[in-house]
Amino acid sequence: MNPTPSIPAVVVTYHPDAGFGDRLAAIARIAAPVLVVDNSADPAARAAVSAAATRHRADYRPQAVNRGIGAALNLAFAELAAAGFSAALAFDQDSVPAPDLASALAAVHAAVPRCAAVGANWTDAARPDEPSRHLQRHPTWRSAFTRTASERDLTAVLCVITSGTMFDLAVWRALGGFAEDLQLDLVDSEYCLRARAAGFEIAVAAAGKLEHRRGAKRAVRRFGRTWWPAFMPPARLRLLFHNRMLVGRKFGLRFPPWAAFECAFALKILTEICLCEDRTAAKLGACVRGTWEGLLGRPPPPLSSL
Repeated sequence: MNPTPSIPAVVVTYHPDAGFGDRLAAIARIAAPVLVVDNSADPAARAAVSAAATRHRADYRPQAVNRGIGAALNLAFAELAAAGFSAALAFDQDSVPAPDLASALAAVHAAVPRCAAVGANWTDAARPDEPSRHLQRHPTWRSAFTRTASERDLTAVLCVITSGTMFDLAVWRALGGFAEDLQLDLVDSEYCLRARAAGFEIAVAAAGKLEHRRGAKRAVRRFGRTWWPAFMPPARLRLLFHNRMLVGRKFGLRFPPWAAFECAFALKILTEICLCEDRTAAKLGACVRGTWEGLLGRPPPPLSSL
């Protein structure tokens, strides 16, 4: 496949590392225009992101206040929709697309009726030999879930990660955009579940390759096996568990397989905190606090606490 430069891209940044310029260059080679929405607060970080955007002919959009990834994507998607674009790619600051990512996603989008989003076939840079697996309803037990490697194009996917995904802008507008109140964690899941509830499709393109780093995972040997804990700080865990409850209140009964997966994933995080990570008490306390606040429907903790 050849690159498809007519599809625009949005990159949301927050104090990226020194390698961001190279990753932005890879994005700029497959998409145009490229909008960089910068949530960084530090002037030096802003200057570095601005310089990288200028160097790679991207449009720089600094934000006076960090309102999270949902607000950043809504801002950029509104600009692109007003300019007449029908779809847009979204990227995190730590992702590197393959040269034919845009064309692979566009082909699946064109082939799938009522397609709201097409996710990438991503690999974690920390575990390049481990394929990504995408959440679907179990074919036999309808309230259970399965996670399928994208050896072929997938449809009937429950949710995809934001980075490397192509979003249909007409559907984005019809759905009312991303949920800005979630700020960070599960913004992508909430959007996909809302799209599925409205009768739209979520797909994954097997040929849409993306290298993506998910958090600060690193290998830990315990009990004769290798674990890959997330090593999230307490404030981030509080937000994650808070948002899980908020989204669960909205969609848990509508999508039992998603709810079952999130319960299993939460148990995995808690187990790894107990067995493999440091600051165990602080992290477990943050998980409990976030869960309780989410159950009560309280607003999420401020991003400034992260």
